[in-house]
Amino acid sequence: MKKIFSLLLVATIAISGCKKTDFDLDAKGEALNGFSLKSPSTNTILVLNSATPTASIVMEWTAAMPGVETKPTYKWIAALKGGNLDTPYLEIVSDNAGASTTLTLTQKALDDALKAKGIAEGIKTDLIWSVSADNGSVKVRAGQTFNISVTRFGDGVSNFKLYGPLSSNNVIEINPNSTNESFKFKWQKSFPGKVGNPVTYTIKFVKEGESFNTPLIEFASDNSGSDSTFTVNYKDIDVALTTAGLADQATPAKLQWTVEAKSGAFTKFSDYTNQLNITREVKMFLVGGDTPIGWNPDKAIQMIADQSNPGTFFAYVKLTNGNGGFKFINQQEWPGGALNSSDWGMKPSTPGTAQEQNEDNIEGYGPTGVYRVTFDQKNLNYYVESGKGRMGAVGGATLGGWNPPNVFPTQGLFYVSANKFLGFINLQSGNEFKFIDNDSWPNGGGPVNQTRDYGKGATAGSMLETNEGNSNSPAATGDYRLIWDGTDVKNLKYSITKASVYLIGSATVGGWNNDAAQNDTERPPMTYQGNGQWTATTGLVAGEVKFIVEKGSWDYNYGGKNGLITGDNIAIPVDGSYTITLDEVAGTYTVTQN
Repeated sequence: MKKIFSLLLVATIAISGCKKTDFDLDAKGEALNGFSLKSPSTNTILVLNSATPTASIVMEWTAAMPGVETKPTYKWIAALKGGNLDTPYLEIVSDNAGASTTLTLTQKALDDALKAKGIAEGIKTDLIWSVSADNGSVKVRAGQTFNISVTRFGDGVSNFKLYGPLSSNNVIEINPNSTNESFKFKWQKSFPGKVGNPVTYTIKFVKEGESFNTPLIEFASDNSGSDSTFTVNYKDIDVALTTAGLADQATPAKLQWTVEAKSGAFTKFSDYTNQLNITREVKMFLVGGDTPIGWNPDKAIQMIADQSNPGTFFAYVKLTNGNGGFKFINQQEWPGGALNSSDWGMKPSTPGTAQEQNEDNIEGYGPTGVYRVTFDQKNLNYYVESGKGRMGAVGGATLGGWNPPNVFPTQGLFYVSANKFLGFINLQSGNEFKFIDNDSWPNGGGPVNQTRDYGKGATAGSMLETNEGNSNSPAATGDYRLIWDGTDVKNLKYSITKASVYLIGSATVGGWNNDAAQNDTERPPMTYQGNGQWTATTGLVAGEVKFIVEKGSWDYNYGGKNGLITGDNIAIPVDGSYTITLDEVAGTYTVTQN
């Protein structure tokens, strides 16, 4: 592609007619060494923009060094292509009264020079150019001759900049089905060189590093191209990307965008281009009679996206065999609804292979139990694995060390609900650990259904499977409650609290005062019975109670209602001796007056 020369600043022009200039390349008297042209490079195309008359054009060359001390003065000379530089068509003294090795002139100055030669508005003139140097004793000319084409003022468009979205390498995740959410692109308003030819805009997108002359996607701006804004909803941008060949919604589309302004026959791109990386959020859910939520798509269990394998999703869930099986669905509605959802089941007679149309429900995977269910949407494979439907702790902080075969059952956690595990593990101070769902390490880059392990994210409490760190054990060795929580599929997290439970509330001697120094009379402890179950028998007065796991802290507390753990306070109706049980795994409690 030929170079389009960029323009800025002002200069004075001295224009002479077709005067013959004699060049003597043999030095006489004071010598003068040869020199070279630098820019604009040969074959530059220069289209003068009537909307930017004061923008500058800079010609540059190397210095012609004197033999002794007399420095030369310079002139930029140009002739019509096919003409002779010995009789220049244009001749202009360089900057600083000829002393500089540059010539700076405005677009208007060059346009006026061509106009004076009778060149019509909007017409392209092909020239050759060079530079002469004269020190009073000798005249020499640069060793090269460059070609340049100059188009006189006609239509024009003023320079303009992009405002937003700001250029960023961060990935923006969008809902490809949403018509209520949108991108709004903004840029500086541009003005025409001719008032009668208003500016219109086209916003253009390309894959990172490709040419805007062959855009991947382009749209007219708002108001039929006349506004300096463009609004497009997420669904329409997804359709445009898919139509352009970027059908894989889970893989980030790395794009660059710019705006082309047009007035009459003149077009100009914005001063800059911006980076925009988009991932079209692909959700996946489990629904079916074998799942805890039945065939209710509005309650479907969301699966966790595999960050290492875009288009793959997994979930830890208890499946009850014999209730009609289950399917995968990408929105919490059945196909045919407003969200344009799709669902997948088993390809008939082909367990492990998924199909969207004419599919069967997924059944026959094994007995009732907790499974890790994986769906590879790209390759239409699925896996229902009981051996990975579990979670445990592995590492130097655990009694089993960094040896996965030692994890289960002693370092295992209990399944609480879909994508959530809880357990009580002895952790050694000054060490580290991770979570793991199998009795072997994953094989990096292996199949999508391999073992998964999880460690610390950017901060303690946040959890990652990819690019994770090891989690630190507490300062003191002891038994601790570990919770692996993937219920928020975009924010996997874990917690470490003491393996203890206390009663707190107006029904206890200590009341609602939560003080770390309280004794067991004031703050009744519960005794661990195993399998996530706790019990306490103690005297209480009419009032309310809740459960806390550490004296002096409200970080982890809960109550209950109707036998189920909730955030409510638990009522104690009358004074007396009570036995209270708590099952953290089942999420239940009982209150019995003795």
